[in-house]
Amino acid sequence: MNYLPIIFLHKILLAAIFLLPSFVFAFEKIPIESTVIFNTACARCHEGQCSGRMSFHLPEDAANQHILRHGGDLSQERIRQLFRLLTYMKEECSFYPLPLALINDRKWDNEILNKFQSPSKQAYFIPIGLLEPGLYQMWLEELKQTKFCAEIINDEFDFIDKDCLYGECGRKQIKFLVEERSEFFLRLSAQVPINLNQLELERLE
Repeated sequence: MNYLPIIFLHKILLAAIFLLPSFVFAFEKIPIESTVIFNTACARCHEGQCSGRMSFHLPEDAANQHILRHGGDLSQERIRQLFRLLTYMKEECSFYPLPLALINDRKWDNEILNKFQSPSKQAYFIPIGLLEPGLYQMWLEELKQTKFCAEIINDEFDFIDKDCLYGECGRKQIKFLVEERSEFFLRLSAQVPINLNQLELERLE
């Protein structure tokens, strides 16, 4: 009787058992709220590291202290998720993927938009989705009367459009040109809480 296939199978099973924890860790989904916190509070300082403009080589313990110092009172689970997001940004040179995209629906109300608002209520990080080259128009509704910054960013951290606007009741318009097919994101930020009631995307040409 030939035992080689059985021995080989046992080795495969042992390898799978040892690799399982890291496999599960790699595919464990990070909540949207943690991703929004990272991309509105942390990503600004680390978007340039893949291009060599900035480096971040702290071990996990030191990185956790860094996150606590800048992020305030966070749970250990939240800190772990933010560290994973930082690692993802370093290794993939991209934003962590989000499960929704505005391009699929073209219009979102506040029920969906609230998922992409930071806990401070002072920022949003919204996945626009995969856009083809062309001119686009975005409508923002019911922002409070305060100054806010609007940034359109692609998945390689290049700013397509960046402007400081003054929110008013009603509709606010942002136009931007896409030159290369890519994933895009909208980041809004202000010094006080802001409320986005509706977001609509339209391709003009």
